[in-house]
Amino acid sequence: MKTLVALALFASIGSTLSAQSLNPTWEKDLSTSLDLFVKCSSNADGKCSEAQGESLNTVYKVDDFFSAKQGRHMTVSEVSSFLKQSSAWTSIGPAYTQATLVQAQQLANEKKAVVAVYQNAANVGHVVLIVPGELEPSGSWGLKVPAAASFFLPEPSRSFVNKGLSFAFTKSMLKDVTLYVRKY
Repeated sequence: MKTLVALALFASIGSTLSAQSLNPTWEKDLSTSLDLFVKCSSNADGKCSEAQGESLNTVYKVDDFFSAKQGRHMTVSEVSSFLKQSSAWTSIGPAYTQATLVQAQQLANEKKAVVAVYQNAANVGHVVLIVPGELEPSGSWGLKVPAAASFFLPEPSRSFVNKGLSFAFTKSMLKDVTLYVRKY
């Protein structure tokens, strides 16, 4: 009987350890990452591109976008493919619907990892992290948008932490932006 109780307790602790978690200093840590990213002088060496994949771990303590096989964080196209095939992530919908944006912010506020992924037909893309916060009106989208963090590799100076999602994508891009949440 003691063995069964011990196993049940161990299983309970194990499932708690894999539950969602939020870094209590995520804003400060992500801002530090942003400063380093913006100052990064060479995007070609692979070091600058790490910030995008690391941001998921910095905020939510989830390292799903690190490829052990490649020994690096995934590229945008790799993240997009991973999310579509992963049983640990599920689509919550397109960015052009208010219900999806509301749900994304609610989930992030519940300490669940949420990302917005843009991928067009030419395989050009961008991954943005939804962070805990409040919905804010977007004049350009005509919707209330969740708080986000974006590490924009082609133009690091356009990167940000804790601004509305609409700062990362133009309205014309909305049809190609899908939001995903990690299952726990």
